[in-house]
Amino acid sequence: MNAKKSKKVNTDKKEKKGLIKLLMSGDYLASEPLEKQLPFIAWITFLMILYIAKNYQIDKTLYELGKVKTQNEALKTKSIVLNARKIATMNLDYCYKELSNDGLKPSDQPPIKIFDYSTETKVNNKKIKKDANR
Repeated sequence: MNAKKSKKVNTDKKEKKGLIKLLMSGDYLASEPLEKQLPFIAWITFLMILYIAKNYQIDKTLYELGKVKTQNEALKTKSIVLNARKIATMNLDYCYKELSNDGLKPSDQPPIKIFDYSTETKVNNKKIKKDANR
């Protein structure tokens, strides 16, 4: 039993050595079956190159996307700050305070409507607007 195992181990070692010798010699490169497979090997090589190039392109796109996200967050923060300032300046108390620094104060009287009667004429007690181009 042990003799069979040792014989099998020896043949396995010899096969491995023979395989290594075959690979190192390069004789398999000139064999006919390999020549038939050359177009397929070239196609697989081309696909691998495409795959690597696509991965580089994806990495570049993801890097640019990260930069854009960072810029977007900065602009969003700036927008929030500017909106807060705008709301603060729209407050009437703030406006009155700023105007009082210039010597202005809010009016006590309500606004009145100003009519321009020069553009209207009465025809049969009806107001008709004159054409401004005439």
